[in-house]
Amino acid sequence: MKKSIRKLKALSKNYFFSGLLVVVPLVITILVIRAVFNFLDGWVSPFLQPYLGYWLPGIGILFTFLSIYLIGILVTNFAGRWVVTIGERFLLRIPIAKSIYTSVKQIMATFSFSEEEGNRKVVLVEYPRNGLWSVGMLNGESYVPGGKQKLLNVLVIAAINPTSGFFVLVPEKSVIETDLSVEDAMKWIVSGGIITPEEMKAGRDMTDSVTR
Repeated sequence: MKKSIRKLKALSKNYFFSGLLVVVPLVITILVIRAVFNFLDGWVSPFLQPYLGYWLPGIGILFTFLSIYLIGILVTNFAGRWVVTIGERFLLRIPIAKSIYTSVKQIMATFSFSEEEGNRKVVLVEYPRNGLWSVGMLNGESYVPGGKQKLLNVLVIAAINPTSGFFVLVPEKSVIETDLSVEDAMKWIVSGGIITPEEMKAGRDMTDSVTR
């Protein structure tokens, strides 16, 4: 009897947390989408409603995405890039604006999933100590004073909260380059390892892939 009760409690607990894993992400997603929806509608409504004479929910989102898309088209040509460059030069002369703008731009560039990431590689580094591997983004290279030893600029992304992390300089021989895309790596990191990329399930010896 006691064994049956314990088994029933264990099953009930398992069912509850299984349901929780489904409901909580769904509710948070709905709340975030709703907040974004209301924010964009409220932001655009004062500008468009006087011209439309009425307001349809969702126009704010449509207008925002359309504006971003058109801006993307404009800045990909020479004239658009020139205008952006001039605007950035002016913005970077303002101390506080400079710090905010450059920080946000670097974060956006780091977590961008665009196909222009040809030079962006997902790597594994032994951090915070030997024997513990962390996932990071390869963001270039540096040299120690004297220029004799090359170090790789690696941004180690924090799990769960990918907006934070650690910037480390790692010797080239201590970095493992992977075939992961930035998108797959971010899913892996944000999920805390629950969503493991297929490339990382092959069981290959990592030490054979260390850059020499």
